[in-house]
Amino acid sequence: MTKPIQIKNLIIGSGIPKICVPLTASDKETLCREAEAAKAAGADLVEWRADFFEGLSDNDAVLETLRKLRGVLEETPLLFTIRTNAEGGNVDISPEEYRDRNLTAAESGCVDLVDVEVFGDMPKRTLLVHELQEAGTKVIASSHDFRKTDDQETLVNRFREMDTTGADILKMAVMPDGFGDAEAIMLATNRMRKEFTEKPLISMAMGMDGFITRISGENFGSSVTFGTVGKASAPGQIPVWELRNMLQVLHEKNEEGER
Repeated sequence: MTKPIQIKNLIIGSGIPKICVPLTASDKETLCREAEAAKAAGADLVEWRADFFEGLSDNDAVLETLRKLRGVLEETPLLFTIRTNAEGGNVDISPEEYRDRNLTAAESGCVDLVDVEVFGDMPKRTLLVHELQEAGTKVIASSHDFRKTDDQETLVNRFREMDTTGADILKMAVMPDGFGDAEAIMLATNRMRKEFTEKPLISMAMGMDGFITRISGENFGSSVTFGTVGKASAPGQIPVWELRNMLQVLHEKNEEGER
């Protein structure tokens, strides 16, 4: 049974999956416009994909942008993410700089969640998870495979490894080759929530073959889905208004089935 997590006025881990909108602009002014659009579209959560930011190497520029985004978003929770090239992102960054930028974000008081790619050097990333939590943020332990989808047992074991880091939420994204792969990540997520952890889970299969995973999280245990207001940050993301309509319809059908 999942234990929901409350972040500001948002509850992650119960009910309809929450919609997160990524911001991918390279400069502060455009990022703020994207944030305004996301807020206007009713995003439950906004993710700053800082790996697209041209000033990522400058701590002061990161801090100033975080303050501006916090002012725009007000009570909408903000997730800070540096997605590296190794996991399908937009930046090649040293482990030291990765740690430093994430801690800068957490210590700024402007972000509510930080995404940490935990594989590669898990002991150091586990330490980073704890440092970020001590700085006052929730942490999403993440794993992204843009090449393939492993079998269900491998996916469950990867989730379990992620769980050992002590992160608050566990996230996994895979690239499917047909519906069987989308089924594998859904079944792995469902097993994880029933057998191994009470933490909220986020999972998806990317691209058109994984479309079903972006709208059916309420059925298999994924608590957040990603929608767009402008540019997508990963293959298969859906515009927010379409996504919200589909999530609501499926939720109502689930409720009808329970009556």
